[in-house]
Amino acid sequence: MKTFKKSIRSGSVILSLIFLALGCGAYKLGTTLPDNLQTVYVPTFENKTYQPGIEVDITNAVITRFRQDGNLQPVSKDEADTVLSGEITNWERRVMGYTGDDDNEVEEYRLYVTAIITFRSRSTGKLLTAREKIRGYADYFVEGDLAEDEKAAEPDAYKDLARKIVDYVVSIW
Repeated sequence: MKTFKKSIRSGSVILSLIFLALGCGAYKLGTTLPDNLQTVYVPTFENKTYQPGIEVDITNAVITRFRQDGNLQPVSKDEADTVLSGEITNWERRVMGYTGDDDNEVEEYRLYVTAIITFRSRSTGKLLTAREKIRGYADYFVEGDLAEDEKAAEPDAYKDLARKIVDYVVSIW
C-alpha cells in the first residue's frame, strides 16, 4: 500500500513538472521583437509647441531610454533596422493642488508632455505603428519660483515620456 502511494506521489510530481514545462514553453525571456529588428534610428523630434529647445532634450531622453532598455540599440540612420520619428504636440502645466490656506495659491502642478510617434522598418518602409499618441508627466511642488520649479521638473516629464515611448515600441509584438 505504501509503495502504491509513493508511486502516485511520484507520478503526480512528474506530471506536474511536465505540465509546468509545457505551460512555460510559450514564454520567451528577453525581447519579443522579431530577430530582424535589433537597432533603431531616432531623428530629432519635431517640436510643435511653443516651448523652445525641448525637442533635443526629449530626443536625447528617448535615445537614453533605448540604451537602458537594451531591446533596440540606437544607431545611425544607415545602420538602423527601424526608425522612430516623433513630434511633440503638447506641453502643458495643470494644477494638482492648492495650499490649505488659500484656494487661489497653487501648491502642486503636473507637467504633461505629449508626443505622436511613428515607428517603421527602414529597409521596407513598412509602418510598425503609425501616429501613436503618448503622454508623459511629472508632478512638482512650488517651493519658491514657479519657473525654476517647473524647469527642474522638465527632465522627469521627458524621462517618463521616453519610458512610455520605448515600452510601447518594444511591446507591440
